[in-house]
Amino acid sequence: MVGLDDFANRMNRISIEVERGVDRAVKDCAVAVTSTVINATPVDTGRARSNWTAELDQAFQKLFPAHVPGEKGSTASANAGIAIEKAEAVIEQFDIGKNRSIHISNSLPYIGALNDGHSKQAPADFVKLAIMDGLATVRNAKILKD
Repeated sequence: MVGLDDFANRMNRISIEVERGVDRAVKDCAVAVTSTVINATPVDTGRARSNWTAELDQAFQKLFPAHVPGEKGSTASANAGIAIEKAEAVIEQFDIGKNRSIHISNSLPYIGALNDGHSKQAPADFVKLAIMDGLATVRNAKILKD
């Protein structure tokens, strides 16, 4: 017969597993959003893609030049790769016991115009599409192991 101590120990193990699973799901969601939004951002000089950042518990407010300056999209994949790598490094530091949120932001004054469809390179609402990718990732997350 299972005693109360055994039951309490089992519930404790399950709570730890749930916390780890939720932590991983949050990180996976943020990585999906980041990757999608960066790759969907229209490119000319690379500055728009380079300014997507991830920050824990607050939005990043500064601006960067392009990681790899270019023109007419010549450095699109290089800037995307660097921006994603930097964001993922921050996202992996997220700890559900210490942090409240992950902010994925871009402080360029024209990012809203790009998202509204100003560029023919990307559809309007590419940010919304990235968020939908993140939600799909969460919906498919396994919080408890089988």
